[in-house]
Amino acid sequence: MKKLLISLFAFLVIFPLLAQDKDATQNNETSFDMGVDLSTRYIWRGLTFSNSPVIQPYMTYTIKGLTFGTWASYPFLEDQSQEVDLFLSYNYKIFTFTLNDYYFLLNPAGGYSDYFDWDKNSTTHYLEGIIEIAKIKNIPLRFLAGIMFLGADVDINNNQNFSTYIEFAYDFKIQNIDAEIFAGFTPFEGFYSDGFDFTNIGFKAAKVIPITQKFSLPLSASFIVNPAANKVLFLATISF
Repeated sequence: MKKLLISLFAFLVIFPLLAQDKDATQNNETSFDMGVDLSTRYIWRGLTFSNSPVIQPYMTYTIKGLTFGTWASYPFLEDQSQEVDLFLSYNYKIFTFTLNDYYFLLNPAGGYSDYFDWDKNSTTHYLEGIIEIAKIKNIPLRFLAGIMFLGADVDINNNQNFSTYIEFAYDFKIQNIDAEIFAGFTPFEGFYSDGFDFTNIGFKAAKVIPITQKFSLPLSASFIVNPAANKVLFLATISF
């Protein structure tokens, strides 16, 4: 049953890339973007990857609904988690399909890992397919589901875990501040927890702080609870 679900998910990720409709094909607009975030720490889906502040640069190029990009995270303390990712996403109306390659620079055994090593016994790559549904007309809800299907996400017998993360979120405004309530969980044992658990429950708020007439700084803050790890976290990020 699990393999059937994985195959169906892979189809949902790949099919839109091969079957763009006429309107999407005629959209020849392209854009290039780059920037950097400065965060108090690196927290992802309720998991803590760095207890020190981090610098997280990114670049993206978008054409005909397809976005190619790279993102990285470098902590102020060198011995903590360092990451360089590649991703490909396709947006069609309310759907976004994404393929992520998460690459961790530090090997758990010590030292730096080999970027071109794809042996699941030693690689530090994690490949994940994601489907996200958002911007539904008059419905301020967001849904995300991601499945890791290749790489270092293995159990003690070196079998793929197919670790899965599912998240629901509700968007709203408080005066001029964008806000979101979210809840994320994993349905079975894997990368996130030892079994079914909520790992990422919280509240996020974001606003733009004007500095000059032509320059402003986006600021966001998140209060996060990870029931699976019995942790409470607070994250603040400034974007440049």
